[in-house]
Amino acid sequence: MSAFILFSVMAVMCAARASGAGDIVRVAFIGDIMAHSEQLEAASGDKGWNFAPQFRRVLPLFRGALVVGNLETVFAGEDPGYAGYPMFNTPDELASNLRDAGVRVVTLANNHILDRGEAGAARTIETLDSVGILWMGLEEKDQETNEPRVVDYGGLKWAFLNYSYGSNNSSSTNAASRDVSLNRISNATVAEGLARAKDENPDVTVVCFHWGMEYATSPAKSARTLAELCFKNGADMVIGTHPHVLQPIEIAETERGVGLVAYSLGNFVSYQRTRPRERSVVLAVDVRKKEGGGSEIARVSVAPTWVSSQKPGGRRRIEVVYSGTGGPFNHEGLQGGILKRARDTGARVLDFLGARATPDAEGFYTLWDETSGDLGPRPRRKTPD
Repeated sequence: MSAFILFSVMAVMCAARASGAGDIVRVAFIGDIMAHSEQLEAASGDKGWNFAPQFRRVLPLFRGALVVGNLETVFAGEDPGYAGYPMFNTPDELASNLRDAGVRVVTLANNHILDRGEAGAARTIETLDSVGILWMGLEEKDQETNEPRVVDYGGLKWAFLNYSYGSNNSSSTNAASRDVSLNRISNATVAEGLARAKDENPDVTVVCFHWGMEYATSPAKSARTLAELCFKNGADMVIGTHPHVLQPIEIAETERGVGLVAYSLGNFVSYQRTRPRERSVVLAVDVRKKEGGGSEIARVSVAPTWVSSQKPGGRRRIEVVYSGTGGPFNHEGLQGGILKRARDTGARVLDFLGARATPDAEGFYTLWDETSGDLGPRPRRKTPD
């Protein structure tokens, strides 16, 4: 695969928004896509592996958007054995189920991508290529390092960069001769990557980081410093993962206009059941194409989600559930107080992020739009609990 991935997602996403100047194009970010052993149990069956039921209730949130998530597992094949934490390895069916759900781009620069060594990471790349999911954060042996991934979507050119603080498998990342290399965070590397992205003349530049401290609900000082560096070097959006919990989402004034930083989106799907690790949001960013090229952020909104785990009839069922109060969602069959718990969780999340009280017809709550006035952090509670 070439260092630049130039791919028209419009060709495979018939719901994409129009692409003329002044029209709105949506990108949607989701948090960590994990596959703990309980999720493997829920996905197993007589007819093989099927993870699709874990996403079925939130599919409306992905309509008409370029969906980007953090893939925090690997597809190393059956021979090493499938397993959850701490050495993830997941059946390939998860890749095709994600593709069918609408996920089009995933970040791979994270601490679990080398759980099964370089061979496992290389096979993960092959599996994603085979189902048509774009990826970033790694380079194969014949690729230039630190190159942006360029995606054509909605009439805009998007440049993505992805970096991790490191990997759990230091023996692979320190190997003298590598089949894959991991994009590691440093100020110099990030600045260099953004300079290369600028050479591509993109309309939108997004930097995705795997950073911070696990389970901390406030961003580290180093994350704030890195976000500032990104904005000074041409980024429009900075998206973080790794803490497995939500952290603030902030709107900033940058040299290019309005910028967005989401320090951590938490777990989109996992079996981390304690609060606040079982909750997340789908972050939607509506971008307007400008006359003569370029773009501007027109609206930032979130749809709260929560991971439900039940055992109806003795069989485990794990599902990502929309935890707001609007939109076209199917909550049928959620037993007992599950729906009440979900909505209570959603209300806490929206309060924490400082979202407006009323959702739109798609179930998204506005954090910021062009009528919002002042930029800066949204008012919020101290913690999402």
